[in-house]
Amino acid sequence: MTAPRDRLLGWIEGERERQVALLRSLTRIDTSNPPGDTRAAADLVSRFLAEEGASWRTEAPRPEMPNLVSTFASRGAGRHLVLNGHLDVFPPGDPAAWSRDPFSGDLADGRVHGRGAVDMNCGTTALLFAHAYLHRLRNELPGRVTLTVVSDEETGGRWGSGWLTERCGDEVLGDCVLNTEPSGLGTVRFGEKSMLWFRFTVEGPGGHSAYPHTGASANRLAAHLVRDLETIESKAPDEPSVVREALDRPEVRAAIEASLGAGAAEVMRRVSVNVGTVHGGVSINMLPAKCVLDVDFRLPVGISRDEVRGEVASIAGRHEGVRFEELDTGDIEANWSDPGHEMVGHLVRNAGAGPRGVTPRPVVGLGGTDTRFWRARGVPAFVHGCSPAGMGAADESVSIEEFHHVLRTHALAAFDYLTA
Repeated sequence: MTAPRDRLLGWIEGERERQVALLRSLTRIDTSNPPGDTRAAADLVSRFLAEEGASWRTEAPRPEMPNLVSTFASRGAGRHLVLNGHLDVFPPGDPAAWSRDPFSGDLADGRVHGRGAVDMNCGTTALLFAHAYLHRLRNELPGRVTLTVVSDEETGGRWGSGWLTERCGDEVLGDCVLNTEPSGLGTVRFGEKSMLWFRFTVEGPGGHSAYPHTGASANRLAAHLVRDLETIESKAPDEPSVVREALDRPEVRAAIEASLGAGAAEVMRRVSVNVGTVHGGVSINMLPAKCVLDVDFRLPVGISRDEVRGEVASIAGRHEGVRFEELDTGDIEANWSDPGHEMVGHLVRNAGAGPRGVTPRPVVGLGGTDTRFWRARGVPAFVHGCSPAGMGAADESVSIEEFHHVLRTHALAAFDYLTA
């Protein structure tokens, strides 16, 4: 009889058309968040699991945002591996900016086209097949596998992975988590920065723009505030030695720049400050009496949320007419798992042995993923996925070759982890 790992490889390579068909079907479903209605996509996933004979259940704290949990135990005691992907996607924006229907799922030029193809229909589909193939081998594997396909990731995860890890811990926490968010084939993310959001309200007397000497412009005061908030970017992190040593390696820096763009290696290790929205003024010839800013701070490993909160309060206190409030992002610090964890080795080895021959390097992610909910509870979690290029932009599309690479790498890494 063929060895289990060889059969797994056979399914990975022999079912490519079915794999692409499911990716295209998922991309044709509008799961834009907001509003975040993923019921049609969850139905598609449910039908796939039923075809594979796998059981599942639904956790839906909000009915329009269902989360699917599929667990199976194998032939004996062993490790518990969790696979995590999400169904919701960014809104497509103006359809006129697209060269085809944003939810076409078209197959052209070796790519699947449509909103969410990159973030993260590619990765979620890959995990669905990895779960299905492991389920087929369940009588020959030790341990347990849980698939979590969630909603609400794009708007914070409170009703998705946040809900599951808080309310269903015994079922979904596990010993290790694999996630397939777009990361770039040259990287494995072992940690990520923390999101800290504030809303600043700046008020002044306002007045006629021809008489600036009679009253301050709230917009101008806000510009001065932003200039001072940006000084927080120079704050030096106190990185744990294992993180510092991993990121200091020249080959890791090169992989970061290649996967995430020039300058990413530096941004990864400092605070970034982005003024996401500005609302102020009613007419060009008036001094605005009020300006509201929403500001996104991304904190690297080694800088705490309380440190930045203190800096923000100090700066705001030096500016007249400024008040601020923290917006809810979940109180999770910049987080990391051991870059030397066994799972990193499985991912690196299987990625390097695949047709792409890419050797990924361990890095910290610039953006947030649902893996933070597991790391916050002490569970090692790792991300490896397709190129992030084009995600959230018009004409988003994903390479089919990269999709197959991600599927192959995760399915084999999962098998090796369970059988090690």
